[in-house]
Amino acid sequence: MAEPFDINTKTEGVYLQPSQSNEIWTEATKQSAIMQLAKRINVPGNGLVFDTLGESTPAEWVAETAEKPVGNPTFGSRKVIPYKMAKIIPVSNEFMRDKPRLWAEISRQGAQGIAETIDKTFLTGDTVRPITDGMDTLSDAQKVGIGDGTYADFVRIVTTVLENNGDLTGIALAPQGQSKFLQATDANGRPLLVNDASTSDLGRMFGARIVKSPWGYKSGSPNILGVAGDWSQAMFAMVGGIQMKVSDQATINIDGTQVNLWQRNMSAILLEATVGFIVRDKKKFVVITDASNAKAGK
Repeated sequence: MAEPFDINTKTEGVYLQPSQSNEIWTEATKQSAIMQLAKRINVPGNGLVFDTLGESTPAEWVAETAEKPVGNPTFGSRKVIPYKMAKIIPVSNEFMRDKPRLWAEISRQGAQGIAETIDKTFLTGDTVRPITDGMDTLSDAQKVGIGDGTYADFVRIVTTVLENNGDLTGIALAPQGQSKFLQATDANGRPLLVNDASTSDLGRMFGARIVKSPWGYKSGSPNILGVAGDWSQAMFAMVGGIQMKVSDQATINIDGTQVNLWQRNMSAILLEATVGFIVRDKKKFVVITDASNAKAGK
C-alpha cells in the first residue's frame, strides 16, 4: 500500500505520486473487465490518431532473384478522444486527521468509482458516453443469446467472432451470467468452463479467459450478461495520472441537498481522471444476453 501523504485543505490540483496513482489504478483494474482485457495506451489530452490496416496477407515463397510479392492492405484511421471523469468524497474533519484511514478510503472509493464508470460506459452502455465521436461502447455490438443454456448457444459466441475474422480472447461476464457459464456443458456432459487456479480469472471457455465485471449487467429486453470478443481490437486510453483537490469551504450537492462544508466541519476530496476507449473492429465482439434461441444480430 502506498504511504499516505499530507492531505489538507490547501491541497489544490495536485497529481498523486506515481505509487499512489498506481495503487488506485491497480485496484480499479482488478474490478474492471474493460481495464483487464483491453490494450492500455497513454495518450495526450487532445487525443490520438492512429492508423488502421485491413486484413493482412500471408508471405509467399519466392525463387532466388524473383520479384517479391507486395501486400495491398486497406488503410484508415481512428481517433481516440479522452474525457474527464470525477468523484467527490465528503468526509468529516475528524476523519481527515487519520491519514492512513483517509488514504485507504480514498483509494477504495476512487478505484471502485473509476472501475464502475468505465465498465458501465464502455461495456454495457448503462452509463451514456459523454461523447460519441472518438469514444466507443461495446453495447451496440451484435447480440448472442444463451437463455436456453445449450451447447449450441455457447458455441455461437465463438463462431460469431470467428466468422468475422476475430479471435475469441476474452469474455467480460456479469455475476448474473456466471451461473449460466457454470452450468454449461458439452454433448458429453463435461463442463465448458475450465478453472484456472494460476489467475484470479473466473476460468476459461473455448480458450478465452473469463473476467468478472460487477457492472457487466444491464437490465432490458433481453438483459445483457456480458461481452465477448477479440480484445486485441479494443484500446483503453489514459491521460497522465489521477488529480486531486481538497476543500473545506465549498458547498456541494449531496442527493439534491446543498451542503456547506465549513458549516458542518466537513471536507471534500475531488478525484479526477481522464480516459478513453476505442474499438478498431466492433464486428469482432458479441454482446451476451439471456435471450432464448437468439440469433446473432444488432
